Amino acid sequence: GGYGGILGVGSGSSRLPRLIRLSYKGPKASKKVALVGKGITFDTGGISIKPAANMDEMTSDMSGAAAVIATVLLAAKLKYPLEVIATVPIAENMPSGTSYRPGDVLTIYGGKTVEVLNTDAEGRLILADAMVRASEDNPDYLIDTATLTGAQVVALGRRTAGVMGTEDFRDRVAAIG
Repeated sequence: GGYGGILGVGSGSSRLPRLIRLSYKGPKASKKVALVGKGITFDTGGISIKPAANMDEMTSDMSGAAAVIATVLLAAKLKYPLEVIATVPIAENMPSGTSYRPGDVLTIYGGKTVEVLNTDAEGRLILADAMVRASEDNPDYLIDTATLTGAQVVALGRRTAGVMGTEDFRDRVAAIG
């Protein structure tokens, strides 16, 4: 199947969605790391539109994408001994006559179907496409970086990142922050 999550989320915008792939293979690379970063360049919430207050901040919904692209560039600059592959879904979540709608069923990359109940849950749709594609590179680690939910800020505050994964890897990542 195609990239139904990215194409669905981006269907309301005049700016076409994209899937960016950027890679670096360092000297003596022994491990392969797949990075996925959420790239919603502007998030209105789509048809399930967000409140107007603070919507100007929704350009930051692409910070996960910026972080993983910068990571690949930095790994190359430092000649880091890893293979690093970034898979970055880019879309603008806008309401229009061509937007995806609550109730639509999208086929994400790899063939799974997802019913859309709220178009402001766009991150998981584009990340599903990107994570399935990134896993095809058979990485040793897959790391996803995203701004996904305001509920995380309520639960953890603004200084603590939400980190999920196997206990060993999660604890190693959390120790860095």
